[in-house]
Amino acid sequence: MSPFEFLRQSIREALRLLVRGPLTLGGIRTRIDGLHKLGLTSGAMLSRHMGSRVIIFIGLGASLYAVVMFLTGQITPDSPKASHDAILKTRWSSPKPSSSIVIVDVDERSLAILAPEHGRWPWPRIVLADGLDRLSQAGARAVLFNVLLSDPDKSNPDSDAATEAASVMIPNVAYPVVRLNQDNDEQSQLKASDLLKRTGDPHQGLDDTVAVLMPMFGSMIEKSGIANQKPDGDGIVRKYAVVWSDSRLTMPSIVARTLIVSGQSLNEIPNTITLNWRNKSSRYSRMSFADLMKAEPDDEKLKLLKGAYIVLGVSAPGLGMTKATAVSALEDDNEILATALDDVLSDSHLRVMPAWMVLIIELGTVWILVWIGVGRSLGALLNKVFVLAQSGAASITMASASYTHYLIDLTTCMAFGAGIFAAIKVVNSLDAGWSRAKPGHRVSVPTHSDGIVLLIGYKDSQVDTAKSGELQRFLESQVGLHRVIRVDDLFGGESFARKVCEDYSCQFCLVEIDHSSELMTSLKELPFYNQLNVRKIPLDGQWNPELNEFRLFIAPNMLRQCADIVEGGFNLEVQHDAPTA
Repeated sequence: MSPFEFLRQSIREALRLLVRGPLTLGGIRTRIDGLHKLGLTSGAMLSRHMGSRVIIFIGLGASLYAVVMFLTGQITPDSPKASHDAILKTRWSSPKPSSSIVIVDVDERSLAILAPEHGRWPWPRIVLADGLDRLSQAGARAVLFNVLLSDPDKSNPDSDAATEAASVMIPNVAYPVVRLNQDNDEQSQLKASDLLKRTGDPHQGLDDTVAVLMPMFGSMIEKSGIANQKPDGDGIVRKYAVVWSDSRLTMPSIVARTLIVSGQSLNEIPNTITLNWRNKSSRYSRMSFADLMKAEPDDEKLKLLKGAYIVLGVSAPGLGMTKATAVSALEDDNEILATALDDVLSDSHLRVMPAWMVLIIELGTVWILVWIGVGRSLGALLNKVFVLAQSGAASITMASASYTHYLIDLTTCMAFGAGIFAAIKVVNSLDAGWSRAKPGHRVSVPTHSDGIVLLIGYKDSQVDTAKSGELQRFLESQVGLHRVIRVDDLFGGESFARKVCEDYSCQFCLVEIDHSSELMTSLKELPFYNQLNVRKIPLDGQWNPELNEFRLFIAPNMLRQCADIVEGGFNLEVQHDAPTA
């Protein structure tokens, strides 16, 4: 019976099982158990019939999936990688925050301390202008002013004048421009070229209108940068656009503008960086805005500001902005800007492996495991190679993320490896279940009641796995898949005699009487025939591995053969009469 004829028979039997018997709870359980065994038998038989081709097909399927993932990533490059956040959250270490970056924070404490003098927020703008002046006097190298002043303060015109004067007199301050939704661009009257002329950035041919919120003072616009961030599709901030770019506007970010006003160059800085969060070390130094305003000129606290890059922003509850990041559900906007500024200054931003390199490693992982799984003599290496490869990949991933500026993310390669390994194990398990005729693996197999059982025993120390496999394939090619059984796990436990007996394995097959002599002649042509113990046993009862009677018939013969082999008997073609009941 061919495998496909067997499958058709199994399907017919499954249909009969579904319509047979009462629809009681016991009947349903019987049906489920029967269908499970039929499915197990069919899968095991196909696995044995197709052999290594199953593993190759699995490798082809995994490779196709890897290519599809790669192409999908090229179409939607901003899609976040699922493992990115988990790696950064669980890594062992992270870069330390730069001591030259300080966040001057309009926090809840500042609001409370300065309220008696300046009232509730928003304060008169002269307060912020005074703060900028104090930072300049303290020797700050540059200030990222993360507060947008887009409309005049009608109740304090003098305050506006003082703020404009401060923006002119203090050149090393970068101010924010907020890019509005591009759906509003057509309603705007501001051309991109007009904005970029004022900031001094390249603006050739940009006559499209753009919707933005700008500082109200011209001296601020000249030193402004885009304050927006670009979250990924899930709303989480993982990257920072050092140079903002969309379909109508390309200009430096507020971080880039801070570098420019401090005299730094933007050369060799990528337009977009992956942020390297300081989540496993201390946070950036902070100074309350109230402490800045109340400090005396010789106050020790002000020494922290000398030569530092300052991020001046608002974090008070209800006023400050928070965003989700790769390592925190809610992060202060000023902390995000400080991280971006630090990454650009210290060149510590994360370098992520390019997608094409990930694809190559994935394909290499798949086909190395396939090669080992298919190899006749390499199967024993599979477990060791898998464990070493998985632990090595995990260590490389965590070590690179923890101690370098490179994120060598091998998690998808590990996932592919785990999937291929599991598939190979399932295939091998089904193959072994069929070959060993384990209970439930040969239901609905055709039974026979006549013929000769050819029992072939050997020592595992002399007939290795490759030779054993060759013998099994030879017998299956002669008599068919369902007429060959391999026994290589007869003895187990902790018996004192186990060591002597566990070297024994055997294979037996059902041969038609007229075909037995021809099979024996072919068997003798095997190069390791002299290491085999061959016995002919007339079949007593039915050839059906699912029946206990069949096991009782074959087991004593295997035990007698094992005893003879242990005593050193080989090349014994023995004719036995079947034992009587």
